[in-house]
Amino acid sequence: MKYLSLLLIVFLTLEVQAQEQLSLSDAIQIGLERNYGIRIEEKNVQVAENNNSWGEAGRLPTVNLNVQSQNSVRNQQSDNQFFGGQLFPGFELNNQQNFGVTPGVTVTWNIFQGNRAIISKRRLEQLQAESEQNADVVVANTIQSIILGYYIAVMEQQRLEEFQKQLNLSSDKFDYIQAKYDLGGAVTSDKLLEENNYLTDSATVLNQQLALNNAFRNLNLLLVQENINQKYVLTDSLMIEDFTYEYGDLTQAAFNQNVDLKSIYLSQTILKTNTDLQQAARYPTLSLNGGYNWNRNVNDLTDARYEGPNTNYQNPPEPLISKTGNYFANFTLSFTLFDGNRINRAIRNAIVQEDIGNIRIDQLKKNVERDLATAYDQYLVRKQLLAINQRRREAAQVNLQNSEEKFKNGSINSFDYRDVQNNYLSAAILELQAIYNLIDSKVTLMRLTGGLIREYNP
Repeated sequence: MKYLSLLLIVFLTLEVQAQEQLSLSDAIQIGLERNYGIRIEEKNVQVAENNNSWGEAGRLPTVNLNVQSQNSVRNQQSDNQFFGGQLFPGFELNNQQNFGVTPGVTVTWNIFQGNRAIISKRRLEQLQAESEQNADVVVANTIQSIILGYYIAVMEQQRLEEFQKQLNLSSDKFDYIQAKYDLGGAVTSDKLLEENNYLTDSATVLNQQLALNNAFRNLNLLLVQENINQKYVLTDSLMIEDFTYEYGDLTQAAFNQNVDLKSIYLSQTILKTNTDLQQAARYPTLSLNGGYNWNRNVNDLTDARYEGPNTNYQNPPEPLISKTGNYFANFTLSFTLFDGNRINRAIRNAIVQEDIGNIRIDQLKKNVERDLATAYDQYLVRKQLLAINQRRREAAQVNLQNSEEKFKNGSINSFDYRDVQNNYLSAAILELQAIYNLIDSKVTLMRLTGGLIREYNP
């Protein structure tokens, strides 16, 4: 039995080694910096910020620079061609080279589109705000998960401490009975009973250590730690301040600050803007198309070969060069008279989408109201349950202390003392669970009323 105690001590000592301290605030900060979902949403916000510009909305003109080249070598044959001021039947002109380059600048600008550019810019601003709000939803969910994951690990750690206390008592009892047995003051059945209790508590401690390790792994997953098996010394204890909430204040905060409602409100404004965008197609459009083209053309006949009846033809000494500049500016006014009622159908569909959005808002508000009422009732009940379990644990602790003396002086037997031990352990475990349940209810209320963002990510 001494060897088993030594093995347990060595095992638990190894678990404590290489642990770093971790507070709840540090865990939240690490999680917000590393969380995959938050990093993805941050990239989506960057995309929305990049798109939120007048150029994307179509307000600014488009300017293009074009350069075109024309190169050719011409071989010409004719039976009746006026060349050199005379009519010469049957001639052939080979290797007539022509080179040209035409750079140009064109400007295309939609001057008026029924305020479509202004509406599109407003929609881009709303899309950016929606992306930022979606990021807040992910942040709130992440904070909630980290808080609960952290306190689950704290609860499992404190459970381990309670089980370890039970094991220490069992060890002391077994040593006490073993000493009495060696002196002939205890029977074999008493010794076997205490040995069984000691072995049972040892197994419970090992299983609880496994539960704590799993809680740490889940926390590491939320914190995106490279070492999934990293252990911590958790500096925040499993406790909660006694705070009284007013349901009316919670309801007002939920309807004004709930991140899900704020997100759907922004989505609804985008649907309204989309309707305005479709209605803009009813207006005429005025566009400008202007630019400048410049051409330089070289006609090279210096190496041309001529065969024909005119033997006096001589090639020009230099290439012939011509330059041309062309300016233009044209306005186009267009109005859609009939397009198979596509514009009207698009407007009607956009209005229907608005109606659907309003229905979804009403539905989500009802869901939030229901969830808030449920969470509030749960919070009140769990406060009362915590008070009950705290008093139960205090009474069980006093009973355990008194029973220890009674057991040693023989007033109660091992069975009775074991029942007292189990009652205290059960009360302590229930108290820890009650504290965690109350923390869970509080975090749920904060999530519904937007408090997680305000407190942990202002």
